[in-house]
Amino acid sequence: MGVFLLSDLSLDDLVTTAQACPADDTDAMAEVLRRFERAVASVARSATGDWDLQPDAAQAARLGLVRAVRAHTPGTAGFTTYAWQYMKGAARRLVSSMPLGDLTLDPQNALWLEIPATVEALGGATEVIDITRGLKPEQQAIAVAYYVDGLRLSDIAARLGISKPAVSQRLSTISRILRPIVEEALAA
Repeated sequence: MGVFLLSDLSLDDLVTTAQACPADDTDAMAEVLRRFERAVASVARSATGDWDLQPDAAQAARLGLVRAVRAHTPGTAGFTTYAWQYMKGAARRLVSSMPLGDLTLDPQNALWLEIPATVEALGGATEVIDITRGLKPEQQAIAVAYYVDGLRLSDIAARLGISKPAVSQRLSTISRILRPIVEEALAA
């Protein structure tokens, strides 16, 4: 019987090896965490723009990854996508549990995901509409539909006759434009 290194195993074999041991502090689990460390950092950055909270978001993403390993059905394909969902969910839950004052506005963090919190924090729908007046007409339509009307991206796309990815990209641009304006409005 030959010696094998965990780093030589395929991801599926590595996940199966990690699942075989009831403890989470095994060499196999450490190797899974090592392989996903760049993904963990990416999830943490997308969950919050606050540099002080990113290590906490990264730790939450790592715990999500461990849960993904434990919950994944052995022999099924798509573990990477499955793991991303668990990591993003864990990081977003952590960020959404933070008080509003601890968050920096970012299109991916909980303040932007929790639309009623954004509208309420700004003083109501009228304030959101006023803030969006400096946008191009199509951008304003998307911002109002998303933040005030609470429509899903697919509904906005259908309403405007554009693709869902186009709505997502434009919403990201809108969020970057509005971030300093909204931060100033919340600080006032």
